[in-house]
Amino acid sequence: MMMTVLLIIVGALIALFAIGVVSFKHPVASAVSLLVGFLLVGVFYLLYGAEFVAAVQVMVYAGGIMVLYLMGVLFTDNEWIHVTRQTHLQAWIGLVLILAFFAFFGHKLFHSEYPAIENVASQTVVQKENKAEEKLGYLKRETNPRSVSVKLFSDYLIPFEAASVLLTVAVVGGIFLAKKEV
Repeated sequence: MMMTVLLIIVGALIALFAIGVVSFKHPVASAVSLLVGFLLVGVFYLLYGAEFVAAVQVMVYAGGIMVLYLMGVLFTDNEWIHVTRQTHLQAWIGLVLILAFFAFFGHKLFHSEYPAIENVASQTVVQKENKAEEKLGYLKRETNPRSVSVKLFSDYLIPFEAASVLLTVAVVGGIFLAKKEV
């Protein structure tokens, strides 16, 4: 029960900081709100026991993406941002749609027939203990990064490679467009 309450609190904080990203007037305040949101998503992953994904979340998004975002914000003309940034009717429609989305999926999750998180965690511990007795040695132990890498490079190898090709094409296209303007 405590884990569920903690997950709800972290989820609410993520939503609050996400709203802060689009509602703050100053771009640096929006960036700080985005950074806290990225860190809270890492905490969310930790609560679910995905340590590897949490570490990648913090290193890639909270580290790398935020540096790029802040460099972009700091190299732009802040006066132009303040003059052109306005609240439109679409923002209120978007807020209503987001709240409806959260209400719908929150209702679905609350009334789902999945076992409680504590039960899943205790079953997982028992299963891991049984597997640990069967396996020989420390090196064969199943860990979170190992299971992620085995899944990534076996079952999801083609989508992983397709995503890498797509990102490479996007970077080359961005360089080509930037070079064309200079």
